Amino acid sequence: MSFFKPLDYLLMLLGLAICTVSILAATTQKEGTPLLLVSSPTAEYLYPLDKDDTIQIQGLEGTTEIRIQQGQASYINSPCANKTCMAAPPIHRNGEWSACLPNGIFMRVENQGPATNDDIDIMAF
Repeated sequence: MSFFKPLDYLLMLLGLAICTVSILAATTQKEGTPLLLVSSPTAEYLYPLDKDDTIQIQGLEGTTEIRIQQGQASYINSPCANKTCMAAPPIHRNGEWSACLPNGIFMRVENQGPATNDDIDIMAF
């Protein structure tokens, strides 16, 4: 005598199908277009990171130049005295940021789509 009835097998198969579809949907999401948000003392600007460009932003001390190249953004010229921002590595992943504090320019990568394991800093359960 069988412990399971025919309807039990059908419900188990349906549950397995729902789990499989959910896992596939969660792991095959498309990434959004990565955007660079640039904040200045007077305005905020959005630029696509997938299009090479050189941007000039007016800050507190003068004009800062930001280069977007091959999906990465970096400072290439700034009027600040110490030029620390120009020595910072390029940013490209969701949540990364860089700033030219003396000139009041801040840039951050946003809207890159679902996080990957490399993007996770901390997890709590």
